[in-house]
Amino acid sequence: MDATSATIANIKLTQNALQVLTATLHLTSYLYPEQALVYDGDVFDYIVVGAGSAGCVIANRLTEDPTSRVLLVEAGGDPPLESSLPGLLPYLKHTRDDWNYTSVYDEYSQQCHTPPVDEITRGKMLGGCSSNNNMYYVRANPYDYDNWANIINDDTWNYKNVLPYFIKSEKLQDPNIWNTPTACFHGKDGYLGVTRQYANVTNKYLKAFSELGFKIVFDSNGNFTLGFTEPMLTVANGTRQSTATAFLSPIKNRRNLYVLKNTLVTKINFDEHNNAVSIDAIKENNENVTIIAKKEIIVSAGTINSAQLLMLSGIGPRKHLEDLSINVISDLPVGENLQDHITSISVYATERVNNSQAPKNPHTPLPTVVGQVALNKSQLNPDYQTFNIITDVDGLLQFCAFTCSFKNDICNNFHKLAKGREIMISQTILLRPKSRGRILLRSINPYEYPQIYTRHLSKAVDLNNLAAYIEDVYRVMSTNYFKEVNATFFSLKDCLSYKLGSKDYWKCHALCLATSIYHYVGTCSMGSVVDARLRVFGVKRLRVVDGSVMPAITSGNINAPIIMMSEKAADFIKSENMFSN
Repeated sequence: MDATSATIANIKLTQNALQVLTATLHLTSYLYPEQALVYDGDVFDYIVVGAGSAGCVIANRLTEDPTSRVLLVEAGGDPPLESSLPGLLPYLKHTRDDWNYTSVYDEYSQQCHTPPVDEITRGKMLGGCSSNNNMYYVRANPYDYDNWANIINDDTWNYKNVLPYFIKSEKLQDPNIWNTPTACFHGKDGYLGVTRQYANVTNKYLKAFSELGFKIVFDSNGNFTLGFTEPMLTVANGTRQSTATAFLSPIKNRRNLYVLKNTLVTKINFDEHNNAVSIDAIKENNENVTIIAKKEIIVSAGTINSAQLLMLSGIGPRKHLEDLSINVISDLPVGENLQDHITSISVYATERVNNSQAPKNPHTPLPTVVGQVALNKSQLNPDYQTFNIITDVDGLLQFCAFTCSFKNDICNNFHKLAKGREIMISQTILLRPKSRGRILLRSINPYEYPQIYTRHLSKAVDLNNLAAYIEDVYRVMSTNYFKEVNATFFSLKDCLSYKLGSKDYWKCHALCLATSIYHYVGTCSMGSVVDARLRVFGVKRLRVVDGSVMPAITSGNINAPIIMMSEKAADFIKSENMFSN
């Protein structure tokens, strides 16, 4: 058995052991709300569909009013042990807590993967993707929110008006940041625990990037985001701060909060005036129920599932719905405008200065150096983001073979070159892709996964830009530190028909080692599917709140922006329903 196959086999053994341990001992269930007793015909003020990054926040804020009965419905269950411990993140993929979506084969963008499609990991549990993401707390750039405001012609979403909601949700636990000028950009009274990574091993890499003229910034979530830093993380006291942990656990005993787990919502029902009045759902015992909402239904099922549910309910492109004999309630471009951050991997190896590796800590993610870079030095918003993970040969092989599912020959070659060396896995991320995908229903069966056309790098400009950004990071090979430790760049055999360093080589490298980082947004966009207060056009009492409503993807990880949007949406909902019965 080759090294790659052995690594995958060991990962699967560990996954099985962890899943059995969690299921047998119920190691995490005490942290979260108990399963609610909900029956056919029950009535609530609000129904929130999806207990992910958005839904947990909304349920928390709506239940602050003790007179409001709130039902939160989630297709998955409680997060397992490997979700709670940051260092066990790699073991969540391909489990029952992952939706395990795949894209439609496009014959182009995933040819170095096995299989040659996007494996779309999405959290199917309380906390959703915040329970299986990389835990980076990145607010993105002020430009992103000013751009949203321009797209939808509404200043509600400009940076000045969203910043208070970032601050509201945050519970920053870093005394060093509190003693800096950027402290005013942070909050300490919110639910979301945030800390900063401190790892001595990153200092030499920060110094190398500094040699290239990049700024070293201490807090990239302040008013200046460009430069290199150690990341801020949604980790506190050694535990992942998913929205389930941060926003649900503290309120698990609120009497007006009802959480219905392992339940799939299959349809939203409307009355003759196009008011959303109820949901149809299938509980874990296969019982069909219809549950009534007196005030609003809030769909927070995520970029893929929210689009699927709206279309199954008659909200979507007219021709597509009519082809499936679905009664059209509102003709809207649901499923269009799918956006994602595509990354391409580069691997660098250095001579290990100290052969004694610190033992891996399940409470700590791998040390990482994060950069946000604008090629035009007068530009204040970044063109690309780079995550540089410091690991060893085992970590590289796990990342290559399992996390990214690259072909065995690529990972085996990396393994041969990496033995006994310290590895920097560099992910170079295209922040502003021009390519757009779409989501379509396969059938009216809610259990049948939709067709997901990611169309990564389908616009030539995206591949050209990604190649240029990888080349820009490659300059680190010229730094004094990388020379001192005889650094090696792992070139791809499949691309060596081109001269290393040429434009054609970088395009080949970028395309082969391109992979998603699961930042899917845009399928229910503000301005086309929902208005600036996230209400669905053409109907009443229905709102979408999750990453699907982003009109343009933010220049960074999307979890923190989604939490901010949810805080803001909760205020919209409260203000509009203040005097309703």
